[in-house]
Amino acid sequence: MSAVRAFNGAVSNKLSRLPQTFSRVLPKRFSLEESISSFFFSRYELVIANEESEKQVSYKTRHKVYCEEMKFEQKNATALEKDKFDDRAINCYIKHLPTGECAGTIRLVLPTEAGLPLPLEEKCAEVIGDGTLLPSNLSPQSVCEISRLAIPREFRVRQLRSKILPSEKIEKVKQKKNVPFNVEHFPYLSIALYLMATSVCLHLNVKHAYVLMEPKLARRMKAFGIHFTPVGEAIEFNGKRMPYRLSPHVLLDDLAKPLKGFHRKIHSELNSALQAIGDVAVPTIEHTRKPLRIAHAA
Repeated sequence: MSAVRAFNGAVSNKLSRLPQTFSRVLPKRFSLEESISSFFFSRYELVIANEESEKQVSYKTRHKVYCEEMKFEQKNATALEKDKFDDRAINCYIKHLPTGECAGTIRLVLPTEAGLPLPLEEKCAEVIGDGTLLPSNLSPQSVCEISRLAIPREFRVRQLRSKILPSEKIEKVKQKKNVPFNVEHFPYLSIALYLMATSVCLHLNVKHAYVLMEPKLARRMKAFGIHFTPVGEAIEFNGKRMPYRLSPHVLLDDLAKPLKGFHRKIHSELNSALQAIGDVAVPTIEHTRKPLRIAHAA
């Protein structure tokens, strides 16, 4: 009997170790959501520019892109691109961990109790035919404008060349054919900047975020579930631009499934910085499961 008990004990011990053995032998279940976040946050850090030194980083990056590379604005002796709207704007940027360089920046301009307009309304209010869509006709606390998205050339190139997944996993994604965007050429910096802006909008309880952007960029963002709805006709402003707006809460519902986890991670990483903006509580992110909706974008 003692031999039998010893045998049973040895078998039980072996069986108890099987789950650990299998976990080492069998590959971890592939998750595109986790892979995107892992790739990004192993290389980059998110910054909301609450300190003046951090704001300078955004202004310097904007000068590099808008004044030196794109020639949209005049160069200046300070090498900082700043305008009157920055006094009521929240700047965000992405820091490249290996070099400490700014990999991209974006800002949110807020209206004021004094009724100052958003930049978009100064430039193209006349092409917004429906007066109910004008930001100035909405509650100042419910609107903002997302602008000054700028990614330096070296990071634009890096973004095109970097692969967020090893080649074998990219092939698996292609075979599944259920991912609505091209994983091989994924504009992770642009997406991260827009999702950062979305988290700030949620924190401030913004209902409508306005954007003046190229129609081709708006069309490209549709593949990622980021739907910019046109509110007026196109204008000539550093090329063809069109006024759009989006709802941060609708964006979360429509966001492509592989990016929902990426946004949750971004929102979590920004938590303490968001608290420094104001007293509004940071909402809990709840992504609903429903089919992607295609907005009537140009």
